Amino acid sequence: MMKIIHPLIELQTVDSTNFYAEQLLKKQKVTEGTIIFAHDQTSGKGQGENNWESEPRKNVTFSLVLFPEFLSPGQQFLLNKVISLGVLDFLARVIVEQRLSIKWPNDIYAGNRKIGGILIQNTVCGTVYESCIAGIGVNINQDTFTPVLPNPVSLKQITGKDFPVRDAVDLIVACIDNRYQQLQEGLSELLDREYREQLFGINEWRDYYMDKKLIKGKIRGVDESGMLMMEMENNSIRFFNHGEVEFVIP
Repeated sequence: MMKIIHPLIELQTVDSTNFYAEQLLKKQKVTEGTIIFAHDQTSGKGQGENNWESEPRKNVTFSLVLFPEFLSPGQQFLLNKVISLGVLDFLARVIVEQRLSIKWPNDIYAGNRKIGGILIQNTVCGTVYESCIAGIGVNINQDTFTPVLPNPVSLKQITGKDFPVRDAVDLIVACIDNRYQQLQEGLSELLDREYREQLFGINEWRDYYMDKKLIKGKIRGVDESGMLMMEMENNSIRFFNHGEVEFVIP
């Protein structure tokens, strides 16, 4: 398997690295593995209408461009697994005090607090999975966060140490490379299993909100399309899209 080369576009300030990457793909041929890294992202996006807050020069905010044409459009969620596990692999190298997990569909948690987030934009043309822009944000050295944010945490707050942001980008990308290679080698079952094992709340009865009502459920995994599989109290299994069920975090 050929090693991916990672051309780097380093920006001092940008509204959104994902938007920058999207516009770049429309204008010119882009090398697979291209990284768009911003020291200051002023309008970073999360899932849906959510924004991603990041203090300038304190955190990792970058987008990675991939061309996973070896996958079918129906296998898109495998890229979520690759990126999520790659970020988790990076954090596991430096965080040993807390359990790291993936809060479906795209948040990375240390204990009960959010340390990272992922936003993936896919382009499909007919039966071809043309491109994937993976936007990645990880809280590295930020000490304080806006009070309205429910439960953020940074690597520095956990470890008490500063971590070079630029080095963090390289290490995260290296971890993602390893997971992407596993996918190219046909190890999707391994990725499926490890992703499931790392899901926040897996096999635990927990409280959730569904249609503004408090319910209890037990996460059992995700299906091929990325829908959340949850066991209900009546022993039935329900499937949820993003936004249809809300986690209750202590």
